[in-house]
Amino acid sequence: MAHITFKKTAWVAEVRRKGHKSISKSFSTKGRALEWAREVEGQIDKASFKDARGLSSLTLNDLIEKYELEIGAIKPFGRNKADVLKKWRATHGARSMAEITDSVLIDHVKQRAKTVSGVTIAVELTYLGQILKTAKELWRMPTDPSVVSTARSSLQYMGLSPKSKRRDRRPTEQELKDIGNHFTKKARQKVPMVDLIQFAVDTAMRAGEITGLLWEDVNHEDKTIVIRDRKDPQKKIGNNQTVPLLGQSYEIIKRQKQKDKEPRIFPYGDGTMSSLFPRACNALKIEGLRFHDLRHEGISRLFEAGYSIEQVAIVSGHKDWGMLRRYTHLKAKDMHRPIAQLNLNGNDNVAAKER
Repeated sequence: MAHITFKKTAWVAEVRRKGHKSISKSFSTKGRALEWAREVEGQIDKASFKDARGLSSLTLNDLIEKYELEIGAIKPFGRNKADVLKKWRATHGARSMAEITDSVLIDHVKQRAKTVSGVTIAVELTYLGQILKTAKELWRMPTDPSVVSTARSSLQYMGLSPKSKRRDRRPTEQELKDIGNHFTKKARQKVPMVDLIQFAVDTAMRAGEITGLLWEDVNHEDKTIVIRDRKDPQKKIGNNQTVPLLGQSYEIIKRQKQKDKEPRIFPYGDGTMSSLFPRACNALKIEGLRFHDLRHEGISRLFEAGYSIEQVAIVSGHKDWGMLRRYTHLKAKDMHRPIAQLNLNGNDNVAAKER
């Protein structure tokens, strides 16, 4: 039974149960003290009570380290997640978990908003929320994941969107020719950017996927190649996919020089392409074009060539076919074509007319 006493200016409720530390709290009225005590006793009876005072000796660094050792060993983190956890260590790692409150996280959001987008902040909060949820549900720690939800909701009040804007930028044929000529004229250019640009368009691969391709994964008979660990929101490792080498991509691979002790077909960093490409665009005064836009161009060309969504998905790696609809670029005026007309007049000759 809880003890309710009046001390000086407040009613103090104290709950004592075997196997639990004594816990007390002050209230302005006796009724509120009784209500709180009954709630705590009910939680203890249901084995759902968590005493948050134990978090004062646990730092965010400690929790992240445990998460990396236990969860990371089962499901290795991607580069982005590893970088985000490193940032949380640097900014708030020394804080005790009792100090990781919604107010602290909202202040974090305000500071980050000065230098990064709402999308970046949302990702950071998502990974922190995963840690707090894991601690609560798997390790039975009294963490409170709702503080992340509260901080996340503050984004909209600051006019920050947690969702990235879809890019629809496609290069024109002239832009691609100009960029190709730019790299062709560079005699000292060691990275075969002309081949890489054409390859990116023909295969609709990401830069990291291109630089990760291996000679041993080329099937010369089928003209296919395996993309290892292809990007997937649910599966970071082991998501290998065999894709066709369309357009000029197979010939591009054949003319690359295979180096000793180098398993990769394109032994360059994906950041190299992603930095050389915009430099060329800047030199040519081509605005708003990125290397990743070549993937968008490649997928769009497949639809324009008449491939179905399920066929394009084999090339692009999309698991959700709905995500591919944005690449179809369908317009109402393009729907006019000859189709069979319904016969309502009893005439056996059903003409094909254009609607």
